Amino acid sequence: MSERKARPVVFEKLADIPSVTMSLSDTLVNKTGSWRYVQPKYNDKTSPCNETCPAGVNIQGFMRLAAEGKFREAAILYRQEHPFPAITGRVCFHPCESACNRADFDEPLAINAVERRIGDEALHIRTENPNKCKLKEKVAVVGAGPSGLTCAFYLAMFGYKVTAYERNAKAGGVLRYGIPDYRLPQEILDIEIENIEGVGVGFEYKKALGRDFTLEELADSFDAVYLATGVWHSKRMDIPGEDLPGVMSGLEFLHQVNSGNPPKIGPKVAVIGGGNTAMDSCRTALRLGCEPVVVYRRTRAEMPAIDEEIREAEAEEIPFEFLTAPVEVIEKDGRVAAMRCIRMKLGKPDSSGRRRPVPIEGSEFEMPIDTVLTAIGEDPEPEPLGDGLEKEWNKVKADRFGRTSIERVHAGGDLIDQPHTVVDAIGAGKKAAIGIDVLLRASAEGEVYERIRVGEKGSVSTGKYVGLGPDQLHEVVHYGDLNPDYFTPEPRTEMPHLEPAARSSTFEEVNKGLSEEQAIAEAKRCFNCGACIECDNCILFCPDIAVLRSPGGGEGPGKAPFKIDYEYCKGCLVCVHECPRSAMSFEEVGQ
Repeated sequence: MSERKARPVVFEKLADIPSVTMSLSDTLVNKTGSWRYVQPKYNDKTSPCNETCPAGVNIQGFMRLAAEGKFREAAILYRQEHPFPAITGRVCFHPCESACNRADFDEPLAINAVERRIGDEALHIRTENPNKCKLKEKVAVVGAGPSGLTCAFYLAMFGYKVTAYERNAKAGGVLRYGIPDYRLPQEILDIEIENIEGVGVGFEYKKALGRDFTLEELADSFDAVYLATGVWHSKRMDIPGEDLPGVMSGLEFLHQVNSGNPPKIGPKVAVIGGGNTAMDSCRTALRLGCEPVVVYRRTRAEMPAIDEEIREAEAEEIPFEFLTAPVEVIEKDGRVAAMRCIRMKLGKPDSSGRRRPVPIEGSEFEMPIDTVLTAIGEDPEPEPLGDGLEKEWNKVKADRFGRTSIERVHAGGDLIDQPHTVVDAIGAGKKAAIGIDVLLRASAEGEVYERIRVGEKGSVSTGKYVGLGPDQLHEVVHYGDLNPDYFTPEPRTEMPHLEPAARSSTFEEVNKGLSEEQAIAEAKRCFNCGACIECDNCILFCPDIAVLRSPGGGEGPGKAPFKIDYEYCKGCLVCVHECPRSAMSFEEVGQ
């Protein structure tokens, strides 16, 4: 005879418990809640990783699902906030990890590594779009890089007819033509873009703004326009010899390599700059059989590149010439033969907040090289944008939803004043998609923004916008708000990678990704800051048995599956103190 399992019983009130009998001295008769001047309540709040993510990804949510081995569900949740988890799982500079509360306990979570595992699961999932082309309005997206693709994806999901114009033969922008295969294999990008096409986005390739159409023509033909043409105009060094054969921009170099037509470059390559383009250029030159050297006018501490990319270049034994600046490219027989440089020292901080490099008189020297790759920054190409757009510091001026000085024209990504990163570009695309929908639906912008923002730093949630996202307070939970007594120190899981000795002659992907077991173990380290995960501490520690499970959930954001019987809660706040994750708070009552 099989053993029968007891069914759980739910009690709405303490008095409903049948084993409790009441007497005149019993608290069931003396409703002790009347003593209360404060009362606890459940309030799911915002985790610092969620707030810090420029794309507003629900990191706490996908980490909890990953910890349960639910990678498919985690991937679906992830795509509520941006469509490319397999891409950002490879190339994001993961500011979320810098904000992780676990860093004050032992080590920050390897969020990006778990994101990569979820992204690889997402490659097998196609997003369904029940709203495909349901609306009559049409939107043009100019530029099919990370920002344009993101905006197009969500506009299509909202039901608009979206056409994306791309000047290259394939979509992807900097993802395809600026990031090498050893960081982001193109087959991964192809799968992600197929998903964008599947939700109803149409593509027009080899169509460039200013060459094949004007902004005015698009504005006349579409109900709204999103500009995301990126920055492909490399800054000049303004030194003699800069126009010699053998000098080219790092962006053009990477574009040619990623297009399958690597340029002929000499064996000794100098890469000028300290940003991400410089790191990608020197590491790519190494894989083409060259001997690269990075020339940077400040120290390593001031380099703007992702620290992980700098460390990888160092591991590949690429030399760095710090506090060094080129002053002339020297030619021989019409080509580059050497570069004259000067040593620098750091002076007072400049407008960037970094100490200004100052030349050291009499310190000039020559460096024998035959190729120079410049990577000192990029700007938008001004001519195609025309004169109608208001600009500031060579950037298109746009508000929090990407609106520009031209009605119904939005802009984002690297065109506007924000960090030049993939995840920031994705965040701008999301905001613009929501902004365009707010515009075309004539919604109350202020009310929308208040509802969808994530914390205080400017991120927004598409999930909240469409009514699927978590109902959380904007209040951010910091380490001091947690009760760390309930957590155990655990080592951070590091992602396996291709050993440096095996990299110099191959574009094989360097980072290999976590196994399912490794990703689960790492996700279990998550504190789940600000979110109730039903640990039952509030039930266990309540001295009045006033915290009870409730089938309808509690009150307030998060809808925790508990209910507080305020007739018997004395307001001792033991439950609030013993909540490990700060998913409870309190308020004064009975003034």
